[in-house]
Amino acid sequence: MKYNFHKSKFYQTLARVSEGNFARYLSFHLHQLFQKLNKYPNDIVIETASVCNLNCTICHSVKAELGRKNRFMSLALFKKIIDDITPICNTIGVSFCGEPLLNKDIFKMIRYASGKGMCVSMLTNGILLNADARMSILDSRLNFMAISMDGASNHTYESIRIGGSFDTLVENIRLLVKERNQRELHNPSIDLQMVVTQKNIHEVDIFEKLARELGVDRAYLKSLHIDRSREDVAYVKSLEKDYFVNSTSLPSRYITNEQGNLELKDKGLCPQKVRTPVITTDGEVLPCCFDIFGEHVLGNIANQRFWISGIQGNTSISDAIWLCTENCLCAPIVSHQITKR
Repeated sequence: MKYNFHKSKFYQTLARVSEGNFARYLSFHLHQLFQKLNKYPNDIVIETASVCNLNCTICHSVKAELGRKNRFMSLALFKKIIDDITPICNTIGVSFCGEPLLNKDIFKMIRYASGKGMCVSMLTNGILLNADARMSILDSRLNFMAISMDGASNHTYESIRIGGSFDTLVENIRLLVKERNQRELHNPSIDLQMVVTQKNIHEVDIFEKLARELGVDRAYLKSLHIDRSREDVAYVKSLEKDYFVNSTSLPSRYITNEQGNLELKDKGLCPQKVRTPVITTDGEVLPCCFDIFGEHVLGNIANQRFWISGIQGNTSISDAIWLCTENCLCAPIVSHQITKR
C-alpha cells in the first residue's frame, strides 16, 4: 500500500463513494450537517467490555475496580442503545475501558449498528486478532480500527503492555491488512497509535517505519494522559517521573509550571464540548471518556430514553449531557499523525 501525502479531499470522497455504499456515505454527511445545527452528540462511545486481557503500565482503568456490575454489555442492551440514538447520531465507538474483542457478541453488535447506517470504530490492543476474529472483522463492515502499539520492539512493547506479545501483534496486523486488501475492501481503515513516553521515545522513527512496512492507513503519536480523578498519588508520581516526556516537538496535554509541576495546557471549559458521551456496560451514561470510574452519571439508558423528541415535561439524557460543559478538569486528546495512505 502506497502512502500519498498529497491526496486531495476530492479523491478521498470519490474513493469512499466508489465502495458501493452511497446511502451510508450520504447519511453520514447529512448527520454531520444536522449535528452542527443542534445540540446533540456528534458520536457516542459504547463500552462493550470493561475488562482487558492486558495490564498496561500506563493504564489506570486496569489498576482499580471500575465498579461495573456487568463486565460485558449484553447484545440486547446494545441493540436498545442503537435503536434509541439512531435519530440523532450515526457514529459510534465500541471501546472504552476494556478490550472489545473479549465480548462474544462484538461482531453481532458491529453488524447490527452498521446495518442501521452507523459508522462504527474500534480501539483494540490487537492481540486477539486471530484468523477467526480477522474474518469476522472484515465481514462485519467495521469502518475504523485503531490498534494501540506503545513500542516498536519486543522489549519496549512488552515492558509497557504487560501480557502482550509484540511478535503476535505484528503478525496479526500484517495479516489483517493483507486479507483486507486481498478481498479488495476499503474498510476497516486501520490505524496504529503510540502513546509517547520516556520508555519508547527512542523508537518513534522505528514505529513510523514499521507502520509503513505493515501497510496500515495511518500512524499516530499520542500524548500521555495522567488521570488524577482518584488521587492515586503513587500512580501519578510514577507517570510524571518515569513516563512523561517534556518536549515541545512532541504532542502533549501538559506544561510544566513555575513550581516544576505538570498542569493542563487548557482547563476550565470542556475540551470536547460534551459531544462524545460514553455509555458503560451497565447502561450508565457518562459525559465523556475521562470519567473512567463513572463518577458523573447522567442517566441510565437501560431504563431511560437517551433522546426524547416533542414530548413536553420530559428531560432526556441528551439534555443532561448538554448541561455538563463547565468547570471541566479533563485533558483534551492530543495526537500527531505521522503517516497516511
